[in-house]
Amino acid sequence: MDKKFSEGLSHKLIWACHDVTGDPVDELMTNIGTSFYKFLTKFEFNKVLRVLGRTFPQFLNGLDNLHEYLRFTFPKLKPPSFYCEHESRTGLTLHYRSKRRGFLHYVQGQIRNISQELFQTEVVIELLDIEHDLNLEHVIMRLHFNNLDFNRQGTAYRNLNDSILEKVKITSDIFFDIFPFIIVFNRGMRIRNIGIGLLRVMAGIVGKKINQTFLLMRPFIRFRWEEIMLHSNNIFELISSDPIQEDEDGILVYKTTDVDQMTEERHRMGDGEREKFLSLKGQMFYMEEWESICFVGIPVMSHLPQMYKSGLFINDFALHDSSRDLVLASTQQSAELKLLLHQEAQKSRNMRENMNRLKKERRRTDKLLYQMLPKSVANQLRHGESAVACCERFDSVTILFTDIVEFTKMCSSLTPLEVIEFLKVIYTNFDKIIDTHGVYKVETIGDAYMVVSGAPTKTEHDAEFILDCASQFLVEAGKMVNMNNKIHKIDIRAGVHSGSVVAGVVGLSMPRYCLFGETVYVANKMEQNSSPMKILVSETTHNKIEESDPGLYQFERREEIEIKDDQTIQTFFVVSRHGPHRVPSPRNCESRQDDSQTEDDDDDELLLPRKSGRKSPTSEAEEELKKKGQLSFTPVSDAGIECHSRNSNKTPRQSQDLTPRKSIT
Repeated sequence: MDKKFSEGLSHKLIWACHDVTGDPVDELMTNIGTSFYKFLTKFEFNKVLRVLGRTFPQFLNGLDNLHEYLRFTFPKLKPPSFYCEHESRTGLTLHYRSKRRGFLHYVQGQIRNISQELFQTEVVIELLDIEHDLNLEHVIMRLHFNNLDFNRQGTAYRNLNDSILEKVKITSDIFFDIFPFIIVFNRGMRIRNIGIGLLRVMAGIVGKKINQTFLLMRPFIRFRWEEIMLHSNNIFELISSDPIQEDEDGILVYKTTDVDQMTEERHRMGDGEREKFLSLKGQMFYMEEWESICFVGIPVMSHLPQMYKSGLFINDFALHDSSRDLVLASTQQSAELKLLLHQEAQKSRNMRENMNRLKKERRRTDKLLYQMLPKSVANQLRHGESAVACCERFDSVTILFTDIVEFTKMCSSLTPLEVIEFLKVIYTNFDKIIDTHGVYKVETIGDAYMVVSGAPTKTEHDAEFILDCASQFLVEAGKMVNMNNKIHKIDIRAGVHSGSVVAGVVGLSMPRYCLFGETVYVANKMEQNSSPMKILVSETTHNKIEESDPGLYQFERREEIEIKDDQTIQTFFVVSRHGPHRVPSPRNCESRQDDSQTEDDDDDELLLPRKSGRKSPTSEAEEELKKKGQLSFTPVSDAGIECHSRNSNKTPRQSQDLTPRKSIT
């Protein structure tokens, strides 16, 4: 959509295709050139190619004219130049010049395909020579084909020319009136005469050399008599060496007088700069009676102000010259085109704004989705996979259950809003902790908090990550003291077990990522039999830690507990850890925030928009309860939660004693 790409991108794509397929780059370029004509037929552009010439050689001679036409649509186009010589019944020699290198085989593919599709002619291309002059690539090719019309057309043209010369003769005065911008120059390149229209704007150029008065912009040849005679079938474009319009300051300074450098400088000029010079476009043909070459051209005018500044008027153009109508019509069309372009630009801006809004909405919905489901599972569902297909068995995971000691008793002394604020403080800090330990929160039910490591992202350090996370939970809970006059401290207990589970998405209206298996049941039993501010682990988890990293954790052996049907299991309390915590790699972290940190600061406001100046419903309820005297403590703010989180991360690097400390005020 209205997007521009650099020219180098096409070569990068070709080389990337070469790396994938292994085909030679030259062969790929040839095939692309061959298929280009089929691409043009979709837009009926092949009809334009068909009218360029009656025969294949005429088509090749008309390619430059086609590129001149395309430059009206694509002003910044840098077209190549083609001209033919040494035509015979068996073919011709084609000269290809371009400022863009690396497209030779692409052009050859186009030539072969077009000759076959439009002229039913098989062409064999022989590469004769390649020259590089400054930034110009000059390729000489011999095209071998059956040129049946060569002698037939030459004879017919000579007979027609002889009959015209015998019947029609005109004087030079009439000739110069018909073509007011004609330039006649001899073999020495000196200007012998000019038309009346050109005389009005460039008086005094008669007697000067044309290749010093004008620069040759197209075709890409040397501005010499011999070169011009070889390219008589091409469109020539000349531009004056000196400006015919004064600059705004009345001064024009140029760095060089070298013709080649001046020509290159004109090519690089913008449209505004080039309008200060007179540009002529036309045809060169040889007048045998005058032993001179006549350049029959017309001024190239983009708009009426340029014509006025150049000193030209409509009546300077010949009556038969369509340039009169084109200049007048272009002014009206230019205004209409500017209006259309403005409308298209506005549509483009609106489209980009809508796309940005869509991307922002997509980020917000992704954020919500990743808060409900693991990112990897959510992406599978988004790509069309069923919930059953997302189910997976994990042979080795470690599950942690925590709950708050005497939570029911606490709730009896608190209002519902106070209970919500109380759990918000605890679980917000817990959520911040799990993102740093490579574990995933499965769910919270009341005061129960369940996390798992090893699912949905597999890791060989699942037991270690869970114990690190559980120990951090205890430290964080020990810091939450004297929150209000009803809750002086918080005690939690934790239970850990390792084993296999089956994980999958359950539900449609409120889908959740759930774990199933005996491992979940045993982990819950560990938590129920644990003690306040202690981590009770099963023998399976204990052995897993000891096998992977002996001595990493210090355990205290406890009594066996009954699981079910007289089945018992040995348990251990976690006493301390030796050494720093292991930092999980990013791929082991199912962060619920995903890429939200890179989003705009106003994403949260967009997520839950509210009117400016209005407080959140929670804040309104708090104020209402305060007025009634029912809220006995001030809920911890987000800043307070951040403070708790920062303090919880300041753990010592040495052996960490997991026995809860006294109150931290």
